[in-house]
Amino acid sequence: MTIRPGRLSIAIAAMLALLLVGAVVDPRIAILVLLGDAALVAAVFTVGRRLRRLPIDVQRDGDERAQVDREQAVSFRIANRSHRTVVVRIRQPWPDGFEATGDTLEVTVAPGEVVRGAVVAKPRRRGGINLPPATFELRYAGADLAHVGGQLAAIRMRVFPSLRGMSAYEALRQHHASNLAGAHRHRMIGSGRDFDQLRDYVPDDDFRQVNWKATARRNRPITTVYQAERSQDVLLCLDCGRMMGHAMSGGSTALDHAIDASVMLAHVANRQGDRVGLVLFRDVVTLVRRPGAGMAAVNGMLEDLVDARAEPVFPSYGALTGALRAHQTRRSFVFLFTDLNDPQLAANLAEVLPLITRRHAVTVVSLRDPLLDEIASGPASDRRGVYDVLAARHMVDERAARVRELQRYGATVIEADADSITTGSINAYLNAKARQLV
Repeated sequence: MTIRPGRLSIAIAAMLALLLVGAVVDPRIAILVLLGDAALVAAVFTVGRRLRRLPIDVQRDGDERAQVDREQAVSFRIANRSHRTVVVRIRQPWPDGFEATGDTLEVTVAPGEVVRGAVVAKPRRRGGINLPPATFELRYAGADLAHVGGQLAAIRMRVFPSLRGMSAYEALRQHHASNLAGAHRHRMIGSGRDFDQLRDYVPDDDFRQVNWKATARRNRPITTVYQAERSQDVLLCLDCGRMMGHAMSGGSTALDHAIDASVMLAHVANRQGDRVGLVLFRDVVTLVRRPGAGMAAVNGMLEDLVDARAEPVFPSYGALTGALRAHQTRRSFVFLFTDLNDPQLAANLAEVLPLITRRHAVTVVSLRDPLLDEIASGPASDRRGVYDVLAARHMVDERAARVRELQRYGATVIEADADSITTGSINAYLNAKARQLV
């Protein structure tokens, strides 16, 4: 801890300095000023030493996990085991990527009291972020002669992707309104292979689903109703290559939007009773999480996605294919989040896609570049603009050709903007289950 003068001490010192002007007239004033300065310094150090000896305990109080775009409190616990009331002032500097209205907390702590307080900030980006050391100062309540300062160690905060979509989904689900929104079907009634119930035959029922034994017992036509299978594997494959690092609307990258969509898709698949796995790849495969059931699998996936970053390298779809063949032998729903705006990368994907679609039901999810679409559809204002429009239209046409090629190889392709990528992915998953593609 360090001791420094308070505002009152500084004011007194300033007054004594003004009195030195009078020493020009009377040298005895200088002696009085020097005695006053000595007394002030002695008082500051005496009070400071007493403050240092006070049994005041200032600690951080957890809060090492946060979510993107959600206010997070960084808490402190102050315990005063002395016989004096003290004022504690804590300052927490914020690193880049945090948005905060203030960085200072000041509380008055009575003798024997334990007080908890917090400063609040909103993380704007995902990942492990180091919070700088927090500093604090102590002083006696009602006095400002001296301050004693200290420092709390830096901490590493893990900022998770935004989970607002999961909360909204659960709210819809609890109110049984999600069916109306087309985002969720609590029970996948259909032509699956899992028995659901028997009911009376109604016109348009498939004759192959008439349960003849039940019909004979009840003396009326009975239909067997099936539901979609559960415990199927859903594998989310995220491209962390160079194209996924370019900024989209709001400062987020394409990878950020892909992560948000994959988190929501994992939650929906888990609620449907399916098992969720994760693959991260760029020029090599960096992570393979085998499909697992329940929230433990979803939470494990969230932990893996905290530090996922796009790297300035070309993604290797061949490496992804090898990882799938090595680690995922069971037929699965494979969702590949990548970028098809680069024709060469789309061509590379088309080369290996048949090896994946041969075993799995593949959905390729790609973010559309709104700027490219705008230039391609807009009129040109000058000669240079003509070249820009022609180049953009060429890229759009080439991308459309690659999409058709991927579809010929058996993949479902979703091209969506940042606002609709989550809904599009979930609907593709529900449609694939309804069609029993796995």
